[in-house]
Amino acid sequence: MKIRRIEDKCTKCMLCVKDCVSVVWKDINGIPEIVAPDDCNSCSHCLAVCPHGAIEHDGLDQAQIQKIDPDFIDSEVYETIARGRRSVRQYKDKNIPNELIEKVISLVNHSPTASNSQNVGYLVISDKKILRNISNAIFGFARKIFYLTKKFPGNLIYKIIKIFPASDIITRYLEPMQYYIDETKKGRDFILHNAPVLILVHAPKNGNFSNENCNISAGNIMNYAYSLGLGTCYIGFLNLSLKYSKKLRNLVKLPGGRMIYACIIIGYPAYKHANTASRKKPVMKWV
Repeated sequence: MKIRRIEDKCTKCMLCVKDCVSVVWKDINGIPEIVAPDDCNSCSHCLAVCPHGAIEHDGLDQAQIQKIDPDFIDSEVYETIARGRRSVRQYKDKNIPNELIEKVISLVNHSPTASNSQNVGYLVISDKKILRNISNAIFGFARKIFYLTKKFPGNLIYKIIKIFPASDIITRYLEPMQYYIDETKKGRDFILHNAPVLILVHAPKNGNFSNENCNISAGNIMNYAYSLGLGTCYIGFLNLSLKYSKKLRNLVKLPGGRMIYACIIIGYPAYKHANTASRKKPVMKWV
């Protein structure tokens, strides 16, 4: 890996030295020197922090290094995005141009990853048959569980489960299940909500910080999509199902050695939310 300091541009400000966590750069007698280029983790920080473009790095795409315009950074705009974004479960019957999905992925690809591993991948599914099969598989399993609770011994087991406080997460979905079944017969999709696109965020299975890396990207997908006029919803049931179902993993063509850590549907909202939502007071403690 070749890293070079362009001497006639360098002002010896030492920002490259200060910002390099891999100790590739060191202050040698007042001059920033590259002492361990092979230890570089390609985080791009030296190029990003240098105010004069005095660094060349052949392991990075220099065309992606662009000046930041501080006038574009508006905290009120971001606050509107963070407060205004909602989980969308009603979508227009309208396809999203591939270019727009690529724009979202290209942007969230800049999300931070632990140790700059950049190990997050994205499966984009727009095939309606595959989307329908995913929904049918998950809802079909839930429907079987519901029917089991209606006859012995399933109904007895369910009554015992309901005694425990932790049963709330089960009862909140099983109690109105007959309504869900009736609505599904009319064409409603309670899993993927008839969204035109599903994005599965994946990383190495059991890798260090794979879950964290993927969910940082997932948050950025949802916020950026909202800024583009799109709606999203995080589908936890699918995330859980993919963890245990090899059949589902094969259906979405998950690459070997990878695990899906976040599932997000995306599409054009059928309607807009005019107001922000109420939230519980944050649990916060100063130490």
